[in-house]
Amino acid sequence: MRQDFHAKMKLLVKSEKALLSLEMRKKSRQTLWVALALLAVLLGLLMLNVTIYLYLSSMFSMFISAAILSGLNMFIAGIFFFIASRQDRGSEAQAIEDIRDFAWEQVSSDIDEVKQNVSEFKHSVTKLKHNIDSFTSGEAFGLKKILPIIATLIELSKKK
Repeated sequence: MRQDFHAKMKLLVKSEKALLSLEMRKKSRQTLWVALALLAVLLGLLMLNVTIYLYLSSMFSMFISAAILSGLNMFIAGIFFFIASRQDRGSEAQAIEDIRDFAWEQVSSDIDEVKQNVSEFKHSVTKLKHNIDSFTSGEAFGLKKILPIIATLIELSKKK
């Protein structure tokens, strides 16, 4: 049973490590996309802002040109943030979660079995203690009730 429990715990740990690895991969991809979004915002502000501002300022006032340019920059950044938020762990994550859940159920059932065995052992020890206490107190085999009769018979036999 110990080897079986050890194997189940090992499976549980491996599945948790695999899930953690997948989660870390997901976070690294998201970080990459966020970095790209920030880079796009900076490059957009550097390259496009000057060009678009000059173009818009010839058609509109300076304030309206600046507002249009800012809105365009935010829209581009929003696209990259949306792509970054849509990343998932992949199809293998469900299979690994199923393995982890199965291993956890097996470990839990083994723990419940050990609890049951300990409870039965405790009950047996309590029962044995009660039997030993009853024997030493004279309650076993009805000795406590017969003891006065035996004492009387011994006294009678001494008198003869």
